[in-house]
Amino acid sequence: MSIFPFKTNYSLIAENTTKFYMELITRYKDRFPDDVSLLATAGVLDARHYVFPSPPQIDITDIIELAQKSTAKDEGHISMRRLIQYSAPLQRYREHKSSVADLLSFEYSEGSPECTDEVFDFVFGLELLIFKADTTKLSPFAIEEACQRKYRTIEKAIAETMKKYSVGKGRFARATTAFMEDVSLEAVRNSLGILP
Repeated sequence: MSIFPFKTNYSLIAENTTKFYMELITRYKDRFPDDVSLLATAGVLDARHYVFPSPPQIDITDIIELAQKSTAKDEGHISMRRLIQYSAPLQRYREHKSSVADLLSFEYSEGSPECTDEVFDFVFGLELLIFKADTTKLSPFAIEEACQRKYRTIEKAIAETMKKYSVGKGRFARATTAFMEDVSLEAVRNSLGILP
């Protein structure tokens, strides 16, 4: 058995969260006052098996806080994707595998235009929450390090899903509709800031 039992889930979580995001932004955009509530709702839909049991393994407030951090627009904010991309050349420099000139010449790549920093940062953070809830064998630091090494896999899964996903069909559409219309989930929708 692999030490990283969730290794194949990097792209799966990214794809699923992105599908819920696409359903929400396409079919229910007018019910979201901001990107925080939109991203948080996509996260709750994907992590529902961790959020809705009693007691929850992941609290809704953690997902909302993640959405707030991912959409931060303050002057000092640096996206997680940018931090990860900068960390690779810095690590090579620390290990003496590159020169100062190589480090200083590193240019940040925006990546796929479909995968924005906000969406990437949110999905990356959600993956951390899910993996931390799923495994007790690894430290939170080891989980974060493993996800950072797979950031391109996550980024690619988001971008490909945004390009190819067909909104309004299949189980993601049904699950989204059920969540948005179920009377018993009104309190959850209110806590996420979803408009009636």
